[in-house]
Amino acid sequence: MSTDKKFDQLILLLTRKTVEKKLNWVSAEIPLSLRSGTDDYYPIFLKANYKDKVLGIFQRKFKYFYDEHEFYWSDEVVLCVIDGKGGVVWEYSEKSIALNNLFDLAREKASGIDEILDDLLS
Repeated sequence: MSTDKKFDQLILLLTRKTVEKKLNWVSAEIPLSLRSGTDDYYPIFLKANYKDKVLGIFQRKFKYFYDEHEFYWSDEVVLCVIDGKGGVVWEYSEKSIALNNLFDLAREKASGIDEILDDLLS
């Protein structure tokens, strides 16, 4: 089975575990290995521990150059595996609805917005 297919399966599994509240995402500092030597911008980085592995999911905004000095900002959602030293050892950023849905769900859970809204509405 290809790595892409395995990541697709992992994304679906992580989504299910997040919905079931068996996987907790927390806001975290962006690993140095991602932000060093780049102009990329990371508005949010979330991580979770699953089966003794550290996973990260984040949004990366980057300059897409279409001429030597002309560019526009583009973005992507990335799922990554983080090693014991905090380095990113693998990234998966294929455009997919499932990956975007996992990112949105992880961000919602990490923010605690459900509890905030319940508190404000009570």
